[in-house]
Amino acid sequence: MLQRTRFLPAIGAAALLATLVAAPPASAAGANGAGGPGGTGNAGMAGMHKAKPGPAPVCKELTANGGFELPKIGNAGWKLFDEDDVPAWGTDDPEGQIELWNGGMGVPARFGKQFAELNATGSGNSIYQDIKTKPNTKIYWSFWIRARDTSDGKDVDATQIHFGRTPKNGGSVNGVGSTFAYLNSASDVSWKRLYGWYKTGSNQTSTRVTLTAVDSASTDEGYGNLVDGLTIVENQNCI
Repeated sequence: MLQRTRFLPAIGAAALLATLVAAPPASAAGANGAGGPGGTGNAGMAGMHKAKPGPAPVCKELTANGGFELPKIGNAGWKLFDEDDVPAWGTDDPEGQIELWNGGMGVPARFGKQFAELNATGSGNSIYQDIKTKPNTKIYWSFWIRARDTSDGKDVDATQIHFGRTPKNGGSVNGVGSTFAYLNSASDVSWKRLYGWYKTGSNQTSTRVTLTAVDSASTDEGYGNLVDGLTIVENQNCI
């Protein structure tokens, strides 16, 4: 594994839904997007309404382990795990590894105690999971990104979220068919929230959501693109 060196301090997904509902967006994505036939998407404030007053909504979380709290790292600071040992998540990392951090590396998690670095042993890597969805239905997503400190001054990494039909053979990291992707960047100064919605296509009962390290400030493979707090729900008032 590559040697880990300096890291910036940070601001701090156990109770993800409760926290996200109470927290204003640190930064909103600002672009609309559209995928293939039957699938449309939107990132940021466009299409996202303020929650209406009334009874508390029923909030069903579609993701699992969205805060990367499992498996536990302990006091290691960071640790590589085989993808089979990280509940709900897969990866296209060249060695099949998923890297988890905790606050011991100088960057506290945005939620809970742990988060993930997308580049485990290679560069431009993705992690993904498949969620059960209803056809022709909007789902609402939110997650947080941060660049890794790799040099003097402010470093910036670009991260992408991508939605598509879960491939039957599991061979496509980004899914197939009705797709939507949104890319945004974050600095190593603080966590940044991205959020929006995605509409599933007809007969789309399983959706693959992928987080990809598009660009890293570091030239070293395995450096950059920190992510935390992925949550996906059916009720807009829960996000």
